Amino acid sequence: MATAARGAAIVLGGAGVSFVAAYAGTQLLSKPSAPRAYPTERERRDTFEEKAPKWDSTVRWDEFVTGISRQRRRLLQLARGDVLEVGVGTGRNFSYYVQSKISSVTVIDFSRAMLEVAGGKREELGSIPLRLKLATAQKMDFPDHSFDTVVDTFGICSFEAPVESLREMRRVLKEDGQILLLEHGASNWELVQGLLNGGSQRHVEKYGCYCNRNIVALVQAAGLYVAREERQHFGTTYFLVCRRSSMDEE
Repeated sequence: MATAARGAAIVLGGAGVSFVAAYAGTQLLSKPSAPRAYPTERERRDTFEEKAPKWDSTVRWDEFVTGISRQRRRLLQLARGDVLEVGVGTGRNFSYYVQSKISSVTVIDFSRAMLEVAGGKREELGSIPLRLKLATAQKMDFPDHSFDTVVDTFGICSFEAPVESLREMRRVLKEDGQILLLEHGASNWELVQGLLNGGSQRHVEKYGCYCNRNIVALVQAAGLYVAREERQHFGTTYFLVCRRSSMDEE
C-alpha cells in the first residue's frame, strides 16, 4: 500500500512506445512461468519495508521523465481543509500541499519503514500539522465524515482489498468532500493491457502491487462518483477527482 512503491510501476504506464516495444519483445521471447500463488499481504509489506530506505532515489528519475511529478503537483493543489492521505509511503506528496488551503494532514500506511521515511520529511509541510498512523486502508478507525479531502497516489494497485479500502475512504469523507486519486492500472489499449496482464505476477512479486487493475471500475464499485477523469500513458495513468455522490443526487 505504500505510496511510493506504486511508483515503480510508473515505468509500465509511462515510458511510451519504446517501453511497449521492449516489453513486448521480452514477453514474446521469455518462457511462460508456471502458475504460482501471488504474494500475501505480509509478503508484500515485507517488500515495501525492504525498499523504503532507497525508494525515493529509485523512482525519482522515472517520475520526472514520465511527468508523474507534475501530476502529483496538479492533484495536490486541489486538496483543502483537513486531509487524509492513504498509503502515504515515503511522503512524496508533502512538498506539493498548498499551506494556505490545508488545515491538517493525517497520513496512514501499513509499512512502518515507509512511515519512518515520511516522518523525516515533516518540514516539507511547513506549518501544516502532521499526524502519522500505522494502519491499513481497508479498516480505518477514524469517525465517519472526518475529512474534507482524501488523497491516494499509486495506492489502489497495492491494496489487499481495493473496493473495501475505497469504501472506507468514502465513509470518512465529509458530505461535500473530495477524493483525489492519481493511480496506475489497466490500459484502454488492448495490446498494452495484454502486456500488463502477462507481467502482473512478476510485478507483484517485485514491487508489491497489481499493475493491471481497472481503477475506474473499482472506484465505481465502491459507490463513488467520478467527477473528473483524465488518462495518460496508454490509459494506464489515472487522474481522478471523486465525490461521495453526484451533484444531481445531493
